[in-house]
Amino acid sequence: MRLLMVLLAGLFLSGCENFYAKYYDEGIKEKTIPCVSIHEDDQILRARIVRVFTEEKIPVRDSCPYTVEVTSKFLSQCNNPQAKSIGADFDGFLRFDLKSGGKLLYRCQMDWKGEFTDKRIRDMVRRMKKDLKFSENKKGAK
Repeated sequence: MRLLMVLLAGLFLSGCENFYAKYYDEGIKEKTIPCVSIHEDDQILRARIVRVFTEEKIPVRDSCPYTVEVTSKFLSQCNNPQAKSIGADFDGFLRFDLKSGGKLLYRCQMDWKGEFTDKRIRDMVRRMKKDLKFSENKKGAK
């Protein structure tokens, strides 16, 4: 019985994230992306995202032709009285839009329940690495 409870708890906790990904340009599947530039207005969140991309060996450069535009929403930022009083299906979302020349190529989004951690950012970056081809960051490259 105890094992069943542990398995059910694990199943419940693993269901706290939902990923969505979509290709807007199928050609991006065949290209190798040499680097990304991260566009996020919140400098603290941007620094966290850049750190994770770097740890995952994806080169981050401000002058890169490929940009990752970040959109995020945390329920704590929501001012809707109805959402605050009855809750919501999720506590936040994080979306990465990969663009080149202003054209949307790929989108990856995660909705979650619970606390927002760097693990959630890492999960998003790893999803992108699974779906797309990136050049590996050479030692010492910035």
